[in-house]
Amino acid sequence: MRHTNDQDELDAMRQLPPQAVAHVLGLRASAEAARRHGGAGYSYWSLPNGALITVRQGRAGWVWALTKRSGEAAGGDWLALAQHINPSANLGKARRILRPALGASHTTPPVASQHLLAPQAEVTTMEPPQALQLCEPPTWALDYLQRDRGVPAETIEYALALRAIAGHRPGYRPDQDAVHLSFPHTLPCGLQAHAELRGPAETDGLRSKKASRGTKGLWMLPPAAESHVLAVTEGALKGLAVHARLAQAGKPAWIVSTGGSPGQAQLDQLRWLVFELEIKTLALAHDHDAAGDQQAARCAGVAPAIKAVRMAPPAGCKGWDDWAMTLRKPAP
Repeated sequence: MRHTNDQDELDAMRQLPPQAVAHVLGLRASAEAARRHGGAGYSYWSLPNGALITVRQGRAGWVWALTKRSGEAAGGDWLALAQHINPSANLGKARRILRPALGASHTTPPVASQHLLAPQAEVTTMEPPQALQLCEPPTWALDYLQRDRGVPAETIEYALALRAIAGHRPGYRPDQDAVHLSFPHTLPCGLQAHAELRGPAETDGLRSKKASRGTKGLWMLPPAAESHVLAVTEGALKGLAVHARLAQAGKPAWIVSTGGSPGQAQLDQLRWLVFELEIKTLALAHDHDAAGDQQAARCAGVAPAIKAVRMAPPAGCKGWDDWAMTLRKPAP
């Protein structure tokens, strides 16, 4: 029985998602490496010594390898990574290092002299986020964004080139094969596991506003030139409008969307992003209403040490997407 318990723990450790392992091993997600190397299903992490590793999900759990090998062949499961970071650690010590990541329900297996009061409950392992299966945007996307929503063509082309706009088949009825316009969110590990969606035209001619299943992160649109300004919006369409406005003014900035009221995990990611990108100004481009003011205040709180400015839309516009509508050219 002891052998079975040991094997169960080893298997659970190999299935730990990168975010759970990062804290106990001192890993730091690298957004810059994700942008440079890319690759669906891959994420990039810096070790305490500064070395970069590539992480992906293998057949028996998560596996890692040095991104720049430089003649050193290193890789394997999380246990191997614990030993790589701590060269003197044997397998037993590697397990002790990783055990806190399993949570309180995974404790050291009891020795024979210990009195068992009751059977242990079955352990539930958290499933890691699953990557979205993205595709090309639907054929109507360009016309919808430009004519119906007022987004300038150059902004649309820029977002398409950076894959901030895509297509997704969420499987919603009545047409489960319909491709939705997708604005994918990215997690700190580089995984895209959620998206803001606009659906095909419905009977009233409007396009439904939906969200995909999965773990929310941040929709991100990088600047065209180096910038230490980060603009936060409530939605990707509003973010496209903010990008267009800043482009008009010649002020490049990082644009992110929380896709509605931000959760704590999104605020944590925003805080990490501010640090990772060396942001000096946080532009709070939320709607000009009570809810927008409340969200702006929450986002400003993630980095109280840096400058925060309220980038409210012009008078007469509730949100920046309303401002973009004023740019629409009349249909011929």
